[in-house]
Amino acid sequence: MFESLMGFEFLLLLCSIAVWGGTGFVVNHLKYVRGRDPSYRRWVRAAQLGVAIGSSLIILWAAVILIIMLQFGWLYVMDRVIVVLPLLGLPLAAVRMVARPKLSRESMDRHAKQSVIVTVHVMFVGAVIALWLVAIDIPAIPNLRDLLIYGGALILSALLLSLHHGRRLRIVDNRPPKRIQRIARGALYSILVLGTALAGLVISMRMSELPGTMPMVHHRTADFGGGDILEDDHMHAHHQGQVTGTSGNPVSVTELKGPQTGIPDKKYVLSAETKTLRLASGEAIEAWTFNGQIPGPALEADEGDLVEVRLVNKNIASGVTLHWHGVDVPNGEDGVAGMTQDAVMPGESYTYRFVVNETGTHWYHSHQQSSIQVQKGLFGSFVIRPSNQQDSETMDATVMAHHWVTPGGREIAALGLADTFQRQKVKPGTPVRLRLVNAGNLTQTFTLNGVSYKVAAVDGYELNEPGTLTDSLLRIGGGGRYDVIFTMPKTPVTLTMISEPDPIGIVYSQDGQGEPDILQKGTVLDITAYGSPADTPFNPSTDFDRSFTVILDQTYFGTYNGEAGQQWVINGKAFPETPTLMVREGDIVKTTFVNRSFADHPMHLHGHHIQVLSRNGEPISGSPLVLDTLNIEPGESFEVAFLANNPGLWMDHCHNLDHARKGMTMHVAYENVYTPFAIGSDTGNHPE
Repeated sequence: MFESLMGFEFLLLLCSIAVWGGTGFVVNHLKYVRGRDPSYRRWVRAAQLGVAIGSSLIILWAAVILIIMLQFGWLYVMDRVIVVLPLLGLPLAAVRMVARPKLSRESMDRHAKQSVIVTVHVMFVGAVIALWLVAIDIPAIPNLRDLLIYGGALILSALLLSLHHGRRLRIVDNRPPKRIQRIARGALYSILVLGTALAGLVISMRMSELPGTMPMVHHRTADFGGGDILEDDHMHAHHQGQVTGTSGNPVSVTELKGPQTGIPDKKYVLSAETKTLRLASGEAIEAWTFNGQIPGPALEADEGDLVEVRLVNKNIASGVTLHWHGVDVPNGEDGVAGMTQDAVMPGESYTYRFVVNETGTHWYHSHQQSSIQVQKGLFGSFVIRPSNQQDSETMDATVMAHHWVTPGGREIAALGLADTFQRQKVKPGTPVRLRLVNAGNLTQTFTLNGVSYKVAAVDGYELNEPGTLTDSLLRIGGGGRYDVIFTMPKTPVTLTMISEPDPIGIVYSQDGQGEPDILQKGTVLDITAYGSPADTPFNPSTDFDRSFTVILDQTYFGTYNGEAGQQWVINGKAFPETPTLMVREGDIVKTTFVNRSFADHPMHLHGHHIQVLSRNGEPISGSPLVLDTLNIEPGESFEVAFLANNPGLWMDHCHNLDHARKGMTMHVAYENVYTPFAIGSDTGNHPE
């Protein structure tokens, strides 16, 4: 419903521009006809019809906005009400009070014509600005500046139009132009408008190019969430993003590291290299791999282990890093090129060392040119087991979903390298734990058929008293994980990932045979209402130190880093103009996410876990939900909370990595932390 309403809003504004533009052309023609002219009444009737239709479109638009507000809430429409509505409502009131009565007269003098033409043309300008604010330059969290800029533009246009049309009417009264002159003038105006638009596009594309060297965290966009604000003389950028806080000396991210001494409990070497691999179907893909395999080696550790991973770049020309998705490592081990380290170039190596203090299903991937490198295969699983876990006969398997791209550009859905249904032998009575990892950009839907089961954990966090499921659709956003448990029956069990053109999956059976039995009908599991409530650190009545509002949007057209097209924006801006959420260590932080776009956005906060408080304004009713990747569907809003207990500079971005590449990235920054690293084409660091 939400997507339909927002699409209808855009269509109404587009139609409004067309109708008011046509009406503007009609009333402009009234300059050249007199009341006694036989064609005068035809032009007037056409103008009256245009005013009636245009007015209806604006009123219908306002009704749609009201419906959205009543159905979804104020945050979905506040920019429309505060900024866009006056730009449409005031000109419309002028048209109805000034132009419409005059169009009812038998004839009009020069001054009456001027008032009709000007009000209708200003209405057209208001419609154009409105569409601009909805589709291109979105004032998601409106302020006085937006009102002054766009309100001022409308007023200025009214003054200029009044002067222009007053002058033209005086000229026409004294010396009516011939038809060929009017056609030539109209053609000239059209050429000027088109040329100006093209020149503006070229200039905008050039101006949108990001600098060759720039800090990744921009404190000029700092949002303090209603908490304490640093003094202006302290709140300024130093070398490559260094900032001095009000407490303590500046700390570099390079100082926020794991233990650099001691014998590691788990030690791994991951070598990044290119390789041609074949999917189960025989399709060849040009892959980027860790240790020559896809997914990369399965890393395992026990809670409390000191883990050491040495990354070696054999031949990935653009450089690589390792990010530990869902593991709250020290900031200096986070693996974000240009913020916590430089990208590891060919022939170089880099060692990560950290203690794992959480458990569950996680994964790792490169955070250099992420939208490219993860898609090409630089990822793998990372499972951390509880320190008190006893050896058991459980079949524990990690299943990583992904979409591969062939040399011809065709996308192929797969579980690891399996793009066809696979078979696996499992002894009846065996406890099974399937760790489902979505390593792709888009939300994936899984089903399990042939056995009753439970979702035991989400993003590595164990759920409280999960209920038994049989016909549920499990939707997992990009970067998210579900752990599914069941006891193997004597009959086959089918795990399916719904994909186009054909579903894929795994058939588990006692003889390793059997045909897929795909669940034909099911309901999407609402994970916020699944399981049983339990005590949590935070609730909606918690006294929060900082509260942030994050509105996720899309532009229909824009320019970003020298390219024209659709953008994905946060609070109406693309990186680096997105907000930097400023916190102090020990702060209890609440963030409200609102998705006003037409796509899912799995928002991933590095270095922290968030607790979900509410969905669409209602407190969650199921098990406590602690996540590192929150999938927000169109029309959804979530309130989440976290404790600022891991000092550093942290990415908070959409894990549809194509969205992150086009600007849907922001940061959580502790006030006295800085980075000596930089991003940009001149640095070789491209974290996305």
